[in-house]
Amino acid sequence: MREMTNDILVDAKGLACPMPIVRTKKALKDAASGSIVEVQATDKGSTADLKAWASKAGHDYLGTVDNEGTLKHYLRAGGEEEETVPYPNIINNDELQHLINSNESITILDVRETEEYDAYHIPEAVSIPLGELEEKMEELSDGKPIYVVCRTGNRSDMAAHLLSENGYGEVVNVKPGMSEWKEEEANVSLTAMTPKELAKKVIQKEDLFILDVRNEDAFEDWKVDGKGFDYLNIPYFDLLDGVEEILPQLPADKQLLVVCAKENSSIMVGELLAEEGVSSFYLSGGMKAWSEYLEPVKVADLNEGGELFQFVRLGKGCLSYMVVSGNEAVIIDSSRTTAPYLKLAEDKGVSISHVLDTHLHADHISGGRTIAQETGASYWLPTKDAEEATFDFEPLEEGAHIQVGATNIDVKALYTPGHTIGSMSFIIDDSYLLSGDILFVDSIGRPDLAGKADDWVSDLRSSLYVTYQNLSEDLIVLPAHFMIIDEVNDDGSVAEKLGVLFEKNHGLNIEDEDKFRSAVTDNLPPQPNAYQDIRQTNMGKIAPDEEEQREMEIGPNRCAVR
Repeated sequence: MREMTNDILVDAKGLACPMPIVRTKKALKDAASGSIVEVQATDKGSTADLKAWASKAGHDYLGTVDNEGTLKHYLRAGGEEEETVPYPNIINNDELQHLINSNESITILDVRETEEYDAYHIPEAVSIPLGELEEKMEELSDGKPIYVVCRTGNRSDMAAHLLSENGYGEVVNVKPGMSEWKEEEANVSLTAMTPKELAKKVIQKEDLFILDVRNEDAFEDWKVDGKGFDYLNIPYFDLLDGVEEILPQLPADKQLLVVCAKENSSIMVGELLAEEGVSSFYLSGGMKAWSEYLEPVKVADLNEGGELFQFVRLGKGCLSYMVVSGNEAVIIDSSRTTAPYLKLAEDKGVSISHVLDTHLHADHISGGRTIAQETGASYWLPTKDAEEATFDFEPLEEGAHIQVGATNIDVKALYTPGHTIGSMSFIIDDSYLLSGDILFVDSIGRPDLAGKADDWVSDLRSSLYVTYQNLSEDLIVLPAHFMIIDEVNDDGSVAEKLGVLFEKNHGLNIEDEDKFRSAVTDNLPPQPNAYQDIRQTNMGKIAPDEEEQREMEIGPNRCAVR
């Protein structure tokens, strides 16, 4: 045929099946009956697809012109010609499965495109795409019954007609085909991935493709970070009519994880993907569960049999600690979810005797008071940060010493204000510096969360450039936060020698005080989510319920200036 003058032009060049149909379907939605539609495509499978789809959708497929590799398909919208009579010899998926289980001597012919077949297929099936069937049908044995499958039964209907017309005896169309083939048969699955399993992938730097179906603002603000991760953000409400349009953007060589806020939307999208033959995982509990998960990492063996553990909250960048010595333990900068600390103490056979916070937290709700109440431990807070606290606590001041088993936690001479007015740093076993929110591996603390940036920036500089400069450069810095995934070491810990930070951390290398002040105050990130309510909660002034606390903590920590 010759090229025709079109009323509607659909550009589907470079797009793989099923995208040409998806775009054509949209273009024809409001087209007037009789309109000529030209669909330009480069996928050779589009010819068979458009023929089958047009027939079922009530449009006329007029023909195709190959123009130097660009296929120009022509359709007439709302054609009134009689549709092709469906192939009469049909069985369903269960009947085909019974034949397979019975070891019947049959040929299963899959006429989908090669990429679809490679993604998942019936193990016994042979592949000949519909567009190639006419020239390759002689490869089929005409002595066995042929059972033809495609995704929905449309292409297989056309293939069955073609084979029958060419003298093949027993030809059967299988409907509904691969779109509803049982997952265990087609190796298609939708599986929950727990936060613990996801944390392992982050720490081990495994490859993962994340389809985040939250809205764009939520994704831009906060996502699952991993060095080997790739991302696609499509809000779930844009996928309610199906996932066909995003299939070409999904990789075939990486695990696919669907992520939403609470898991329900990711399950829905995962089910739609399974219908299209795409296996995926969904994040169990969604971003809320990811935000709360704590991964315990052993940092060191201490003198006299002690141990130091870091709890890495990968979803929020928070870090907390447990020191175990003898039959006692101390917890520092606990997160709101207290179960992981209690479990580790139980596993170690120790009792929690002390709970400490380096400062009044504004980015997350402290679990310190809760742990103290549940275990009978002493709860220590910096006095200057806790002036408005409504509960009893042990005052943590410069020069205090806390004995834990055989290990000393020494806070003497480490009053380090700047992030808050009362911020403290702890030295453990003369080897480890717990710096709270004053110093991080790749950044420094922010001084503005109480609204006093101009007043506290000088304190911050003094803590960093005077107090810390007088400490041993061999101390291992263990901060209360990390800002970027690159700060996580190969063993899952976040730690670095103080001497290395003196060399590489930009915040420790601004000699001029005025320039330091400007570098801090001019580069403050947005405030943490609900930070005022979090401060009020940590002082005991308000008592939100569990779900309200969870909502208050949603999002990344923003306690650093970088």
